[in-house]
Amino acid sequence: MEKGVYTFRARTYECGPDGFVSMPSVCNWLQEAASIHAEQLGFSKTDFDAAGENISWVLTRLVVKMDAFPKWEDEVQVVTFPRGGRKIVAWRDFEIFASDGSRLGAASSEWMIIDLATRKIVAVPEHVFSCLDPSVEPVLGADPFTPRLKFPEGEGVGEPLRFRAQRSHIDLNGHVNNVHYIEWMLESLERPCRLLEVVFRSETMAGDEILVCSAQAGGAAYHRVSSPDGRDHAIGKTS
Repeated sequence: MEKGVYTFRARTYECGPDGFVSMPSVCNWLQEAASIHAEQLGFSKTDFDAAGENISWVLTRLVVKMDAFPKWEDEVQVVTFPRGGRKIVAWRDFEIFASDGSRLGAASSEWMIIDLATRKIVAVPEHVFSCLDPSVEPVLGADPFTPRLKFPEGEGVGEPLRFRAQRSHIDLNGHVNNVHYIEWMLESLERPCRLLEVVFRSETMAGDEILVCSAQAGGAAYHRVSSPDGRDHAIGKTS
């Protein structure tokens, strides 16, 4: 299996007021790299559609660790590869490199496949795992995800921010794209984060109202995206 290697150039609209690329923009690059590589390997949404399968990938977990962020007009390379999984989940890793070859950051992700008609999880096709290279080392270790990532309840939880999902937030799968959850979570932060971990738990559709709560605990910020009735859409942690 050949790793996917893709070049991105930082655009003005991907940068914050400090001139550096934002964390959501980095996550967009990761998503794009994953989609292109999956198509090259023969298991993208386009391939599923061509086979008459009404299924698609959805991101369920993401960890991003950045040592440094590129600036406007910097050129970076995103390297990505699938690294394993089990019956209903598949894992994909990423590394981000500057033009001089130095590593800017790394990320690990977990994906599932849903039936787009029923919105239920289905098994990952076997040929997804047939392309794995067992000699490739995971970039953030074999188990990069926090077990049972939870939002701390009680004191220290601030007033929730309120948003409404727009039609412009909807992606190819018919629901709010994962990066918009990250944008909502980071809205409460006063400074950029270098570590991001998110667990995506349920879908959000156009017109849905959502609440975003934040809290500090153990030197990190925690974020909860939920519906007004208390159903969690995503839980995040940043530092």
